Amino acid sequence: MKEWPLILFTLATQLACGLTLAATVFETKARPADAVLMRPLALAIFPVVAMGILLSIAHLGRPLMAWRAAVNLGQSRLSLEVILTAVFALLALGYSGFWWLGRTEGRLVLGAVSSVAGIAAVVVGAALYTVPTQPVWNSGWVPASFLGTAVLLGGLPPAVLISWRGNTGLLRLFLGATVAGSLLLLIAALWMMANLSRRAYDPFTAARLAGLLQLLTSKNSLWLGCYVALVSVLPAAVAVRLWPEERVEITPFAGAMLAAVVLGTAIGRAMMYWLGTAYEPF
Repeated sequence: MKEWPLILFTLATQLACGLTLAATVFETKARPADAVLMRPLALAIFPVVAMGILLSIAHLGRPLMAWRAAVNLGQSRLSLEVILTAVFALLALGYSGFWWLGRTEGRLVLGAVSSVAGIAAVVVGAALYTVPTQPVWNSGWVPASFLGTAVLLGGLPPAVLISWRGNTGLLRLFLGATVAGSLLLLIAALWMMANLSRRAYDPFTAARLAGLLQLLTSKNSLWLGCYVALVSVLPAAVAVRLWPEERVEITPFAGAMLAAVVLGTAIGRAMMYWLGTAYEPF
């Protein structure tokens, strides 16, 4: 598959957006003395989104001409995505910089603005794929998948990588976001199936139904099952396991669980690109 740069780019943008939201929410709820808990994740925001942008350039046939993608703002969704992602990256640079320097004045406001920019970049990125000429993608399941990934990857990392002793209220908040993101991804998967199986007597139906049949063959159904298990079942199980009573320590398998969920999101995004690019747009 030639779409791996785009898979990693979209996932990186959504991860950075989720972490920005998490760090901003953290600042509204936590004591200033607890900022050290979130600092490593907040510092990762800009490197993650920057890495995603660099990887996206690798998808271009002429990388040195990448700047031209931003010159058609009035008519191109791609230009809007490029500009919004660049704005988010610049804001993320400043936000991560504030955390690096330990500067608290204005950091909450910058985090809120960065979060809005990140959400806008994710939404516009999803809108880039929901076009009438592509029947497999032209449905609400694509933006639901993008937003669900951002919420899941914003809630799970702080929930499993931070020791929340004495601060279980924030842990419950991030575990709730984890469950919400996993539920939204499950809804997106079911929505995708419903869209592919929708009946209509036009050329689009043939492409949708062909995609559904390909998805349900033995090999591809296995990948679909792995995707649902890793992004819906596993996060829900983690949330149940970690739901706090008195004190919560970092589980020894936290990194492995997080890696498994990230792998699941990559599988789902790869399936999305495979379904769309397997058939020529009308």
